[in-house]
Amino acid sequence: MFHLKTKRGWHKPITAGSPYNVVVSTPTRRSLLQASAALAVAAPTIQAQDHAQHGLTQIEKASPKVARFFNKQELALLAQLVEQIIPRSDTPGAADANVHYFVDFQAHTNRKLGTQLKKDLAWVRKQGFAKADAAGQVALLTAWSQAKGTAPYRVFKQIKDLTIDGYYGSKEGLTQELGWNANTFLREFKGCTHPEHGA
Repeated sequence: MFHLKTKRGWHKPITAGSPYNVVVSTPTRRSLLQASAALAVAAPTIQAQDHAQHGLTQIEKASPKVARFFNKQELALLAQLVEQIIPRSDTPGAADANVHYFVDFQAHTNRKLGTQLKKDLAWVRKQGFAKADAAGQVALLTAWSQAKGTAPYRVFKQIKDLTIDGYYGSKEGLTQELGWNANTFLREFKGCTHPEHGA
């Protein structure tokens, strides 16, 4: 016999003859271990697929190629910034993946972030970033990234973090850069294979 504790108090057990009579089986140690093992195996796979799919869904929703928050000049400057942070190589760059539209969407849905980003983009423009050539832009980003504890570093880090989130949640970042395929199940993950990382 057992009593159930709910938010409304203690309840007596269901007794024979009750219209709610049910058979309650007590789980065995073996059945509990089997269920735990099944959950341990399934949970990481389900979570990884859900997280990756969520990333794709967010980017698809966030990248309709229509600016929702920034004006044309701000969006163009943002495209330059994200492209220098993750440039095109043998895979698409951040601008190719429309990460600037992802950042625009984030600013649209979080007005506090958007207001700060507008100020940050105005500051970036005053530094001459938009008019600089690619080498000059990289030099500015490098200087800001090394000025830890300063306003330029905060601006750089915020835009870099948003760029990384947007790019690696995009179809281009997931499938072309990382080679992710949602239908592939790995029986074993060997980790990094670079000798310098001690794999």
